[in-house]
Amino acid sequence: MAERDLNQEMAKLKEDFARLQRDLAEIKEALAEAGRAELEETKRRLEEESRRLLAELERLAERLKERARTLSEEIEEHPLLGLAAAFGLGFLIGKLLDRR
Repeated sequence: MAERDLNQEMAKLKEDFARLQRDLAEIKEALAEAGRAELEETKRRLEEESRRLLAELERLAERLKERARTLSEEIEEHPLLGLAAAFGLGFLIGKLLDRR
């Protein structure tokens, strides 16, 4: 009788252990799926932000090109003024660097 009870208890423990293994496998799969979903969402947000920053950079580069063209045209129209401005700017930068 005692041996039969012990065998029943062992069989029950084996069943419980097998159920626990299945539950853990399901939890592992659910966590992996949640991680994959979060990774995809993060990847999507990063790609979107990268596209936004690239577009902003392109706009800034275009504005910079336009300003350079304007400055170049002004220097061509008034070369002595451009030379004097460059000299003055160089002089100021030199003075600032001498202070250090």
